[in-house]
Amino acid sequence: MPNEKRNGYPASHEFWERCILETIEGGIPDKWSESVFDTGNEIAQAFVAGLPVGGDVLDFGCGLGRNALALARCGFHTLVADVVGVAVRFCEERAASAGLDELQSVAYDGRELELPNKSVDGILAWSCLDHVTLAHAEELAEELGRVARSGALLLLSFDEDRSDDPESECRVLEDGTHQYYEGRRAGMLFRPYSNVEIKGLFDNDWELVLWEGADTAVPRRALYRRK
Repeated sequence: MPNEKRNGYPASHEFWERCILETIEGGIPDKWSESVFDTGNEIAQAFVAGLPVGGDVLDFGCGLGRNALALARCGFHTLVADVVGVAVRFCEERAASAGLDELQSVAYDGRELELPNKSVDGILAWSCLDHVTLAHAEELAEELGRVARSGALLLLSFDEDRSDDPESECRVLEDGTHQYYEGRRAGMLFRPYSNVEIKGLFDNDWELVLWEGADTAVPRRALYRRK
């Protein structure tokens, strides 16, 4: 079973690095190329519509960059951050190839972003806060709040519960996080969240604008505004 830690928390960056490299080498599937902003999703459209023209937007946990590139194409100054360095470099290369000067990377060590206080107008955290422990997610929620300007928008997505995956085995940590140690998800962390727990991460400093998704049954999406 994995016991590696990073910044004091169980780490899963090697799992994501492996996934990113395998996907790049194998060719990005069409479903991984389409951004959430291309689907007509109500919350995603409200996020884009509520941002200032040419505003500063952070894609936190950018992965292969499908959402970041879509934001850059919309004319936003797009910042990308990810614990996996190869993902950030891939985003930069894709942006350069597309002539998108609006995209640049932000240093991120797994805990802190190299950004000033109150420096961004929007934050996208798409399927990333549920892949760390609860304590780590609470810390990251504070960090995202730190870099957000007053009135900034935060678009969140939390994945469906994956605890019944028949092709992987996991152990459950004290806070309910599933730490996979065997099978196709070996090395991944996933914490199933209830709606109450998700809202508890942000209710103090953010105002809920829109919500989508039943409790743990389907991916949940939320749009918040910084108080």
